[in-house]
Amino acid sequence: MTVGTDHHPFDRLIRWVDGWLEAGGRDRASCFVQYGTSQAPRGSTSLNHLEHSEYLAHDDMTRLTSSATAVVCHGGPGTIMDCLKVGTKPIVVPRRKVEGEHVDDHQLRFTRRLQSAGYIEVAETEEALRTLLDDAITNPERAIYRSEDTTTETVNRFSELAKDEFGIEAPALPRVPVLYIGGWGRSGSTLLERLLGQVPGFVSVGEMRDFWLRGYVEDRRCGCGEPFRSCEFWTAVGEKAFGGWERVPVERLIHTRMRYDRPWTAPLLATGRGGGTALREYLSHTQRLYRGIQEVAGAKMIIDSSKIPTYAMMLRRIPSIDLRVLHLVRDGRGVVFSWQKQVLRPDATDRPDHMRKYGVASASARYLFYNEGTDLLRRLRVPYLFLRYEDLVRDPATRLLEILDFAGIGTSADLGFLSGGTASLERSHTVDGNPMRFATGPLSIRADEEWRTGMAQRDRAIVSTLTAPLLHRYGYEIRRPRARVDRRTGLPD
Repeated sequence: MTVGTDHHPFDRLIRWVDGWLEAGGRDRASCFVQYGTSQAPRGSTSLNHLEHSEYLAHDDMTRLTSSATAVVCHGGPGTIMDCLKVGTKPIVVPRRKVEGEHVDDHQLRFTRRLQSAGYIEVAETEEALRTLLDDAITNPERAIYRSEDTTTETVNRFSELAKDEFGIEAPALPRVPVLYIGGWGRSGSTLLERLLGQVPGFVSVGEMRDFWLRGYVEDRRCGCGEPFRSCEFWTAVGEKAFGGWERVPVERLIHTRMRYDRPWTAPLLATGRGGGTALREYLSHTQRLYRGIQEVAGAKMIIDSSKIPTYAMMLRRIPSIDLRVLHLVRDGRGVVFSWQKQVLRPDATDRPDHMRKYGVASASARYLFYNEGTDLLRRLRVPYLFLRYEDLVRDPATRLLEILDFAGIGTSADLGFLSGGTASLERSHTVDGNPMRFATGPLSIRADEEWRTGMAQRDRAIVSTLTAPLLHRYGYEIRRPRARVDRRTGLPD
């Protein structure tokens, strides 16, 4: 047991260990206590099987930690990390401000988060400590920390949890670069994602906000054509990030995402505070997932085409992610017209289904909300670039170079996959999105302007009126359509 080197006494932990020894623990195990500025354990004089010291050299502490059946410690990140490095999962008793054990309660909050991520066991009561110690002696395997990660990866992930809103300082770490395509669906995001995915060092992964549902649960086809659970790429990601998908609390993560990734949570998410344990657990698994993608793909940049701004706000709360938002917009009339189409989903592995449809008013409202929400990310100082779909298809090479410069890659990247208005597409590993994500080979890049002739005049007028503020801001021409007159009655049709 170790209290670390903090100058605040941790007498409560010493009393708890003494109590466990007196209650029979001394008959089951020998114990070493490093007590620092705390009171010396009573067992030093009244009990057998106990050694103690105020402080230990680091090498001696490492030796004891690596050989112990169980390690009990305070909630200091350095002490916990030393345990994980030698494969020991510690039992942690966090210091409390009210007991005079620290200046605040950051250890309490921090250890709860680490416990939810699977790094430690936490004992906040004496009874809980006794139960965990008894269990560790009865089942020594429970006290072993196992991970498929290398030591460096474990340290990186642990440090990402440490450097959060609780004020725990941790070493600076390489962040995972994510280029987030924001806005709303049917704006050309799949086309843009596929083009960027051909750039060396870029990996496109589809709409990650629905990763757990569309991928793991529904087992829909990856962009490579294989069902998600049979895809070699995603299997490797699962092993790298979690030691296998079966170790992830998928249902709980889906519930949390659906709870927080909603329009009405935008004010909460924008503040970067609140959310509780469930959201912290979700973000912890998300940061591990994105790092796993980066390492398996060997990518300089991950392209996430989730679009919805509230999911981007969730990603913004993960310190290990270097988030950049590419706001893609399209003429609202073309967007709404597209949402009225019946589009077959080719990714189902059992029976075909269709993508969701929206009515004129509903689609217009979403166009306004999601694009305004994406613009809010710019005001929250997330790196931001604006792009119109119409400009992309008119001159894809120029627009892609602008995006690469924004992403920090520079303008010297190889765009050899582009030849005039045609792109040569390799297969992708996308988990959700428009059917275009399955396209390979030559692709003609041209504007989809079907709405100009196919959209009903009444619908066009409604969309133009409802979305006029954004159409004007984005530089789209707004014309009131001329009403057709019924020749028999002389009234507008």
